[in-house]
Amino acid sequence: DVTSDTADVEEQITGAEPMWLTSDLLIIPVSGHTRGHTVLLYNNKFLFTGDHLAYSPKLQHLYAFRNACWYSWAEQVVSLAKLSNYQFSWVLPGHGHRFHAQPLAMQASLDRCLAWAKTM
Repeated sequence: DVTSDTADVEEQITGAEPMWLTSDLLIIPVSGHTRGHTVLLYNNKFLFTGDHLAYSPKLQHLYAFRNACWYSWAEQVVSLAKLSNYQFSWVLPGHGHRFHAQPLAMQASLDRCLAWAKTM
């Protein structure tokens, strides 16, 4: 969120479409955790997720923070599904456990996350 303290150094992203910041850095809007949450995909390999997505050792798959969803869980689930359109092998969250897997295994973990999220 852009505030008066950060307005001189931040640009607020609007809309729901991904936006290339540079040729190897894609900003992907993923509302849910907050209305304007985004993740960053670097080099189609590293997904910086903030509070949107992390790994759960207990569940043994990726998961979303249901108890820290400040905007809309339904939108969070839609946003999780949206990430299936991208290939990456690292999930690097702001909180929670990071996760590394080959793209097919990462997709399988994301699919399990999505199935889990739909039951919450």
